[in-house]
Amino acid sequence: MEILLLLAFVLVFAFFFEWLLRQLKIDDYELRYVLITGCDTGFGHELARKLDKLNFNVFACCLTKTAVENFNATSSKKLKGVEMDVSKDASIEKAMEIVKRALPDGKGLWAVVNNAGILGGIGSIKLHTRQDYENTFAVNLYGCIMVTKACMPLVLKERGRFVNTSSIVGRIAFLSSSYAISKYGIEAFSDVLRRDLYSTGVKVQIIEPGFFITPIWGSSKQLAENKAKGLGLPAEVRSQLPDDALAQLTRAGDMLAKFASTKVHLVVDAYLHAITSKFPKKRYLVGNDAKYIHRVMWNLPECMSDFIIYWQGANTI
Repeated sequence: MEILLLLAFVLVFAFFFEWLLRQLKIDDYELRYVLITGCDTGFGHELARKLDKLNFNVFACCLTKTAVENFNATSSKKLKGVEMDVSKDASIEKAMEIVKRALPDGKGLWAVVNNAGILGGIGSIKLHTRQDYENTFAVNLYGCIMVTKACMPLVLKERGRFVNTSSIVGRIAFLSSSYAISKYGIEAFSDVLRRDLYSTGVKVQIIEPGFFITPIWGSSKQLAENKAKGLGLPAEVRSQLPDDALAQLTRAGDMLAKFASTKVHLVVDAYLHAITSKFPKKRYLVGNDAKYIHRVMWNLPECMSDFIIYWQGANTI
């Protein structure tokens, strides 16, 4: 009994000590530079605004000139909008030239937040074309990898950190295969990156949000409409589409929307902790569904998790 009590005490103390370490923050926000991709809308946009208010120097990378101009017109001088298409190497290189010119001599990047992402494909694997996979990987996976490589010397200079956005479908795959595969890739890339940089002082964090209501939900409707019309699909697959294809394609999304969170600030808070903590977590599960439903699901035997996913209606044509 005494041994069990001692073990319990040690365990509680270890958790408390870890929690205490996580509360320690860096200082001198005004001297640190952060680059964020995918700032047009959603998590990236909110994070850039929040960091600006905290007095960080921010490079808010956006896909469109309109978003860049909006940032530059409505933010402090410490936030700079930069046009960047993470799916194109030339665009990344051009954006990095702007970043390097803006950085003071001898300064690097404290944090790079690889936030840019798209839903890409929708529907079952038989409805996914090569182009669906290529489009999704180009932004979600290759974009993260190439931005990381481009920023590596600047992050090493500050012994800073990379914060990469995955998803709970990067831990348990269902719905869009192209999206899930890209997020599994983020998990693997981040783990390898963290181990590659182990002795450099550079940290690597992974953000794993559950389902949140962001503009990516709007894109799913257009994708569903295009698939229901058979656009881009081989003739054989197009001929097999049911009359209610659109309803079936939107069913899973409608089901998820019922419990998807509107509390986008939870994800932004996770980003902030990953950027400002002296001892950040390796992984941040964000949202009740991620913590209390999907975390259980990916630890269940596959025969059980497969049945639950099918039973919940997450399967689609």
